Amino acid sequence: MTASVAEPIRLLCLGGGEAPPELGADLVRLLRLPAEALQKLWQVLVPCLAETLSKETEQLLDVFCAAYKLDDNDLAQAIKACRFVIRGAARLDLPESAFAADLDRLCPTDPQVKEILLAGYAQAKDQLRRGILAAAVTDHGKLLVGVNWRLDAIQASEGGARLQMPVAMLTLHYVEGAQPGRVTFQVLPDMMGQLLGVCEQILKGTKRE
Repeated sequence: MTASVAEPIRLLCLGGGEAPPELGADLVRLLRLPAEALQKLWQVLVPCLAETLSKETEQLLDVFCAAYKLDDNDLAQAIKACRFVIRGAARLDLPESAFAADLDRLCPTDPQVKEILLAGYAQAKDQLRRGILAAAVTDHGKLLVGVNWRLDAIQASEGGARLQMPVAMLTLHYVEGAQPGRVTFQVLPDMMGQLLGVCEQILKGTKRE
């Protein structure tokens, strides 16, 4: 008699792709954590959703394990599984209902897993999608991330006296890839007016969309 082969689990967070064989079991490892640890889970899970884990995040996980006397492997596998499904869902902008459906498929007899992950999913998705958007922009050039300004006045120069010309100092902060930078411009009133007009037109265009 041939043993029946379980149907593969297909997930919305993978665009309909098959779930890795141990994914559901690794998510269920969350239920091995004591109640106190589960209440603080999202405090350590959110930093783990980043593209790469920093040394600070690894240290945070070590402290978390020590504080609640957790099995390192259990926590590592559970976090890895959570990271996999949450990042996949965020990448495809899945609504909570679709993400919940995936969790039902993965953990059909353990609904508490769904409750735990849905509790922070919306906020985590927003954060991840902001990062995805920023990466999509910075991968192709400089991204403006901040502006500082100062208003001065030119009193005189070797070319003339009593000029009384206002001049704005604009320092634009940007990132290019992972590298920050800045550039400072002196801007006279007529050019400031042109910048204002351009910004108003751009904002009108974004509101129409």
